[in-house]
Amino acid sequence: MRTPIPPWRKTPVLRLLLPFAAGIALHDLLAATPTLFPALAALALLFLLPLLLSEKMRFRWRALPGAGTQLLLLVAGALWLQARDVRRAPGWIGNYPSASRTRVVLTAEPSEKAASWKLEGQLLSVATNNGWQPASGGVLLYLRKDSGSMPPRYGQELLIDAPLAPVRGSGNPAAFDYTGWALRQGTTHSAFLGKTDYHILPGWRGSRFQSALLQARAWTIGVLRRYLPGGGAGMAEALLIGYKDDLDKELVRSYSRTGVVHIIAISGMHLALVYGLLIGLTAPLRAQRLQWLRMTLVLAGLWSFSFLAGGGPSVLRAAVMFSFLAFGSLIGRKGNAMNTLLLGALVLLLINPFWLWDAGFQLSCTAVAGILLFYRPIYALYTPHNRLLDALWKGSAVTLAAQVLTTPISLYHFHQFPLLFLAANLLAVPLSGLLVYALLVLLGFSFWPGAATLIGKGADALIALLNQYIAAVERSPVAVWEGISVSPLQVLLLYALIAALAWGPLRLQAPAWRTAFACGALFLCLRAYSFWQAGRQARFLVYNIPRHVAMEVHDGRQVAFRGDASVLAGPLREQHLGPAHVAYRLREEATTLPSAFRFGNRSVVVFEEGREALPASGADVLVVSGKPRMFLPALLQEGRVRQLVLDATVPKRSAARWKADCAQAGVPCHDVREAGAFVLDL
Repeated sequence: MRTPIPPWRKTPVLRLLLPFAAGIALHDLLAATPTLFPALAALALLFLLPLLLSEKMRFRWRALPGAGTQLLLLVAGALWLQARDVRRAPGWIGNYPSASRTRVVLTAEPSEKAASWKLEGQLLSVATNNGWQPASGGVLLYLRKDSGSMPPRYGQELLIDAPLAPVRGSGNPAAFDYTGWALRQGTTHSAFLGKTDYHILPGWRGSRFQSALLQARAWTIGVLRRYLPGGGAGMAEALLIGYKDDLDKELVRSYSRTGVVHIIAISGMHLALVYGLLIGLTAPLRAQRLQWLRMTLVLAGLWSFSFLAGGGPSVLRAAVMFSFLAFGSLIGRKGNAMNTLLLGALVLLLINPFWLWDAGFQLSCTAVAGILLFYRPIYALYTPHNRLLDALWKGSAVTLAAQVLTTPISLYHFHQFPLLFLAANLLAVPLSGLLVYALLVLLGFSFWPGAATLIGKGADALIALLNQYIAAVERSPVAVWEGISVSPLQVLLLYALIAALAWGPLRLQAPAWRTAFACGALFLCLRAYSFWQAGRQARFLVYNIPRHVAMEVHDGRQVAFRGDASVLAGPLREQHLGPAHVAYRLREEATTLPSAFRFGNRSVVVFEEGREALPASGADVLVVSGKPRMFLPALLQEGRVRQLVLDATVPKRSAARWKADCAQAGVPCHDVREAGAFVLDL
């Protein structure tokens, strides 16, 4: 029996990627221990000392230099993340907390919202007592819409006469970490501006290349909107160039619940289609002496499309892989596909280490790895007897292979599993590929209105067919398994289980099966323990939902709710209540919470409009909602309030006054708009 080649020998980049990525992750987890990584670097150098010894001693201690190299790569990953952290730049805006005058250059075109324009910018300088000082950091600016006025454009410089505030998320339990997400984009501050809070300065400070891409993007969007009259333009924009501002949110939800959301997220599938098209268009240059010219044109087109589509980590990963593939064909070498994937991932982490936490990066890499590892074994399970069945089985095998390694990450990020993903992808993938080509042809014929109109109508009909099919799949009562909560440890256990099950049929079956059984059993034990904990929980929670009232009592897995009815359904529930309900494993049925109740040994009173007075015994926790008529200083002096909570509907002026009253009386005050949700556990 031949000895199997270890993975680290077949894919040597693995020995570079794993420690480097581990260093990035460890620095994020252990940033509060600054002496750890210098100590690891010193230890790594000690491990390298045997290289200076005699040949006999080097052989005796041969394992140490390898371990030292791995440690150095781990430290390099940690230091690289630290170097790319915008907060460590000397001119970071967070070092000027009292600054109220700044200069910003816009780094993207404005994005239209319901009542405002969203702008992305980069700080240039900040006004201080010593004059203007260089500043750094990304900012988000929200401009109130004024009738007839257009927002500033990419490359323009703004003088802002308003303070910048740190970017804050909702702070609700298990909610999307918007603050952390923005930080990983290099953005830490934001501001809401009226028309008198900023001035456009003369000059232009943008990139000519970026400006050309934005103009091409705007032209593409204009063509799609003009020639797709049936409402498919938003879908076409997302499918072709990743522009999602016009995409219906309910449509995105349907695609996510059926497991085909990757279609509207520019990824390797789109790059493969573009790469194939470019290879076909440059076929006249197939002569050997013209190969360099051909691949130069192909890669130029591929990377231009990648940047046109937003340059996200998933599309750049695919662009890097296709670049390596093209270079390999030029020099006449067929590389190891898995090694190429890992090298692409390493290159992306060298470009931006924060992409390690990007769900698109994680899903893109694991999907391709799953296809490379499992496509052939899955395809070999069945031998079709005609071409149609063979094509369908190949597509199904690719989908199943990609799903194997993406499932643990999908469960962790999205808390659901699309049970009908195979049926959805069976039509959606080929149809979306056809649509990409149809839309590219539409752009090519945009100079000819008659032909473009016909092509646009055809593309519109295909989009309508695709949407109807996905909607039909979603309507099935078994379309999706929702409310799944897994911890990072459970994700690792799932990957260990997959590895053991994949390795078991090949070699060392007994140890592999035992490992698989142990991982599965431990996963189920952790899940059972989390349900046991959920059955014993007791919690009072006031959510931070702008301009809405929402509070709950969790008694075991039962919920009692008080607040606006609009919060119990639709996007507000999905965004704010849903994550907490999944994390705490709550049942969906909710009873009504009264305005005054006892929670354990504490009394809770909700003081809202229409309430005239507190109970004689006062309140351990007083929740203020809306604009009630209340003289707080007297209540505080009488000792009738032990904790004040201000919900997201309290006017800012009233909140500031009541917080000052509490500070003077020494009573804790929690403003959910500033501090996030109020959580009281028993």
